[in-house]
Amino acid sequence: MPRFASRLAMLAVMAQAPSLAAQHLVVVNKDASTVGVHDLSAPEHAAVVLPTGSGPHEVAASGDGRWAVVTDYGPQGPGGTTLTVVDVPAARVARTITLPYVRPHGAVFQPDHRTVLVTAERDGKVLAVDVVTGEVTGEYATGQRTSHMVALSPDAETAFTANITDGTLSIIPLAGGAPTIVPVGTMTEAIAAAPDGRTVWLGSNNTGKVFVVDVVRRTVIDSVQTAGFPYRIGFTPDSRTAIVTNPEAGEVRLIDVATRRITAVIPTGAGTQPFGIAVAPDGGTAWITLRGVGEVAQLDLHAAAVVRTLPTGAGTGPDGIAFIP
Repeated sequence: MPRFASRLAMLAVMAQAPSLAAQHLVVVNKDASTVGVHDLSAPEHAAVVLPTGSGPHEVAASGDGRWAVVTDYGPQGPGGTTLTVVDVPAARVARTITLPYVRPHGAVFQPDHRTVLVTAERDGKVLAVDVVTGEVTGEYATGQRTSHMVALSPDAETAFTANITDGTLSIIPLAGGAPTIVPVGTMTEAIAAAPDGRTVWLGSNNTGKVFVVDVVRRTVIDSVQTAGFPYRIGFTPDSRTAIVTNPEAGEVRLIDVATRRITAVIPTGAGTQPFGIAVAPDGGTAWITLRGVGEVAQLDLHAAAVVRTLPTGAGTGPDGIAFIP
């Protein structure tokens, strides 16, 4: 190949793959069974779209930005059993991991950047999975039914699961031992651990309430009424603000963590269905998937406003999202 043509080919390949230094959004397209790696430094925030297993729901990114893991929840009926591991810098699927249990859903990375904790919803388990080798390195019983989402304590010593059927929180010591079960409400799905380690917040789908659990006292200490069901919860890194998506209302709510009062309601529009949440490390920006319209909304949390939207495509049904700084 002539030198000039060879250089053009090299540039084309480089343009397709995200830069190591760039910021990325990794967005799960539930209805398309794909995941998009969006380079926020590229023109129009171009995305590399990769295949996943059937019915992907959530995604977690390693702290070093190398890996993103998509949970392939699967179709109704038999359910899925796989994780899709994405090499983010290379913008490719590195491997597919088959699990010994069904319906992987919630996911969060450990600080070692290679171990991901994943719920196996149907079997009431949290699995520790090495994303490099594909090996399941640990299994933890939640002791409850429909353990949907998982969160991790700031010291990475404790996992928390929201258990939909039982309306409870499981507090799981990762060093070993039985989980502590905390009664919360009904249909508890959303969950997030505050970065300061003091509280865990859970959303009740059928009451519209967000419940606040004191981690030390292991009891519910407060609740906040939202609109419709609180699908997901996120926090700013300083633990001052909680972010709650309300798909039925087409709104995102900001809650003062100290006072547990709603400080802002950000409309995303009728039918937009705000779902997943990713928050920037500076605490000033959040990205919200808009499942109903195939977009991601960028929020200015200081101004409490949508500043722009990024397309994921019609019919993609974006759900889980992760930000890689």
